Amino acid sequence: MTETLNSHSTVVLFGKIVEDLKVVPEKKGSGKEQAIARIYGYSFGGAYYEMASPVLFAVEGKGDAADKTEVPGPGLDDDDPFYKSLRCWSFDKSDKTIRMDLDSGTFEQVLLGDSGDGGMGVSGARVSGARVSGARVSGARVSGARISGARLSGARGDASD
Repeated sequence: MTETLNSHSTVVLFGKIVEDLKVVPEKKGSGKEQAIARIYGYSFGGAYYEMASPVLFAVEGKGDAADKTEVPGPGLDDDDPFYKSLRCWSFDKSDKTIRMDLDSGTFEQVLLGDSGDGGMGVSGARVSGARVSGARVSGARVSGARISGARLSGARGDASD
């Protein structure tokens, strides 16, 4: 990957093609071949970020061998077969994609737990893009969060309350 003035806006995804899930184009020959890949981490701005848990992304083509890329990545100098089999895809940060989060378990855990039965707990919460540096958190985004049955007691506000 050549270093350019726009290299700061490049996102490199690291993962593997999911072989049992296919993208069917609307029209044959309508552009680059799309695939679904399980992404384990990404490189952006000269740093590698590991995903809290792998997620699926729509990618273009089969990707490049991850150990041939010139950006930081996951254990790329390791002889472990897992790392040797990783692929990578480069995109501009403004490119459009589809992200699919996976959850597995029983229907009670992944579906009925979100039904709003008033039980104690937090469900459906997803946090993404958070970076923690020292005692500062920046870039955090929470979506789909719902808290039910929670009680707060003995809480104290700051001195301005």
